[in-house]
Amino acid sequence: MGLSKRSIDVQVYEEELLAWLPRQIIDCHVHVGLKEHCGAIAPERIAANWAIEVGADQTWQQLRSNLDMLFPEQEVHVLAFGVPFREVDLVQNNDYVLRGVLDPANRAAGLFVTRPEWDASLIELAMSRGFVGIKPYPDLAPHKNGEPSIFDFLPHAHLRVLDACGGILLLHLPRKRRLGDPDNIRELIEIHNMYSNIKIIVAHIGRAFCLPTAQKGLPHLVEYPRIFFDTAANLNADVFQYALEIIGPDRILYGSDLPITLMRGVREHLGENYINYTDAPYSWNVNRKSPNEEAKYTYYLYEEIKALIKAVQRAGLGMAEFEKIMRSNMATLFEDSAYKREHS
Repeated sequence: MGLSKRSIDVQVYEEELLAWLPRQIIDCHVHVGLKEHCGAIAPERIAANWAIEVGADQTWQQLRSNLDMLFPEQEVHVLAFGVPFREVDLVQNNDYVLRGVLDPANRAAGLFVTRPEWDASLIELAMSRGFVGIKPYPDLAPHKNGEPSIFDFLPHAHLRVLDACGGILLLHLPRKRRLGDPDNIRELIEIHNMYSNIKIIVAHIGRAFCLPTAQKGLPHLVEYPRIFFDTAANLNADVFQYALEIIGPDRILYGSDLPITLMRGVREHLGENYINYTDAPYSWNVNRKSPNEEAKYTYYLYEEIKALIKAVQRAGLGMAEFEKIMRSNMATLFEDSAYKREHS
């Protein structure tokens, strides 16, 4: 997905974001991949997961261009990985990610997207080649199980190798109840307690896009210091504020989920559900607002950062804590991981 900036974007960046943004940012959740890596995607798959239609490809060149446009006064470093849908050729996609990681111009570290059936030795090989961790994904679990366990797509054999390498695990929680699912909580704690060298990043605040989901899950994870949470594609200031108050600012990491958050619009949160509003002609986009409202749309990513700033203020925190989220927390995590060893 390319990027075209509008006057509303310049206004939001200059008037609402710029004063808060640190000069250097570390984004721990970015997708890269080529269109040819992905096979045909059936309409029913898009109907079940709107993001498939939004963010199936982004080249390294597009990512650099997008970041330059989004953050013209910041230097953005990224933790990047492929597109973890079952239709994607992950061998080709992982190779493409690695080539970009090895190019200093991209200011990137990389995660190896895994399939659960792969031999664990492939993870050790990937880490030796330059990856700093892995990105398993529920969509790659056996299709027969509509509600997979974490261990259906992240087997213990993979975890043992990752633990031995001291790598990073970026985990997208399965199950419809997301962070509020007791089995997800139990399995997360099991991984934390069994594998002391793994640094766990739970994507999207555990997919707690709405406050009730966060309230059901976050209190159970307060006492587990190696479980971090990224903000990727979460636009809910209430969730961010609750996470800051329950987990604290030291375990929250900025993530963009680019290219998905190049989508323009707003999100409304109703109970444990949300509605995406956008002006883009996606097949699922049947909820539209008036042309006057849509003219005010900026990037979802800017809306995410606006919500994060609002949450920091509501929680009685300031720029020091915001900087931790946007940079320092991930820098510290890198220092204590395979990334440090590869770049020392």
